[in-house]
Amino acid sequence: MQRSRHMHSLLAGSVLLALAGVADAQALFLARRAVGRIEQMSQSSPTTGAAYDTAVVIVEVAPDRVFATIKRLLAENTEVRVTGSDDARRSVEFTDGTQIGGIQVNPLNDQLSQLLVSTAHPGITTSTTSKIVARIMDVCRELNVACHPGGS
Repeated sequence: MQRSRHMHSLLAGSVLLALAGVADAQALFLARRAVGRIEQMSQSSPTTGAAYDTAVVIVEVAPDRVFATIKRLLAENTEVRVTGSDDARRSVEFTDGTQIGGIQVNPLNDQLSQLLVSTAHPGITTSTTSKIVARIMDVCRELNVACHPGGS
């Protein structure tokens, strides 16, 4: 009787482990379909003039390498000033004097990273999303990976 319970427990554990592996594989498959596709969003308030722009891309590069590249490119860019950095969270905040922004690199696995960029700009009526996408394309070129705007 005890041997039967042990077999059932072993079988149930094996099934759960297999299902978890399938779920991970499906999530990874979906992420792989999105690799290199830059998605973007912007919104502005007609009454206050406050606005934000956000863009995200997944790249097949180790998160630490992506973050190091971003920090180097920001340090080389004379148009922006880094206002904060958190290496543990892989995030950097910056400003160009008019708008503020932030970049965060999220690890999806050892060689898959999500790059999230967001800017806020009060009183600027035009969207800066195209500038964000251009900067993400620069990062992709530096990392030697192919990226393209969503919908392409």
